[in-house]
Amino acid sequence: MSPQRRVASSVALALAITSPVAAEPQVTATTLPARSEAHHALYLELLGKGGLWGAGYEYQFAHRFAAGGVASYYVLGGDRYLTLSPYVAAYPFERGAHRAFIQFGPQIVHRSTPSPVPEWDGMSITSYAAETSVGYEYRRGVLIRVYAMASLGTRFAPGMGLSLGWSL
Repeated sequence: MSPQRRVASSVALALAITSPVAAEPQVTATTLPARSEAHHALYLELLGKGGLWGAGYEYQFAHRFAAGGVASYYVLGGDRYLTLSPYVAAYPFERGAHRAFIQFGPQIVHRSTPSPVPEWDGMSITSYAAETSVGYEYRRGVLIRVYAMASLGTRFAPGMGLSLGWSL
């Protein structure tokens, strides 16, 4: 090899080694970090599936699908309400931590009124409804949901709800 070729090869090798492009590591699909998703959520809600308030849990079993439920117990006007609302959820649109959701499921409400007098046994009734919700969710460490909902049982009942909690 001629001395000119050796010098040219050495210069080309030095440029290739010191080039900023060559110095940066190559990013491939195997070196990208896996997306970490919070699969569990714990939250409290106001005026939602649980009636006046509720405590909820959700497990996201696939990227766009989850299952959960809300339970509540409260006394209003002397009546006692126990509410259970399991649901399945779908997330059709998302952008980072912002997502739209749709939830479907049954609602079970047990209402009882204790008797204030010995001549009356009180009242107890359990009702069932189909419930759907559509709304917006922010989920990144904290969980914030705002949604519109409707229950259809013996009557149609529209409503709004707000959920605040944590995604784990």
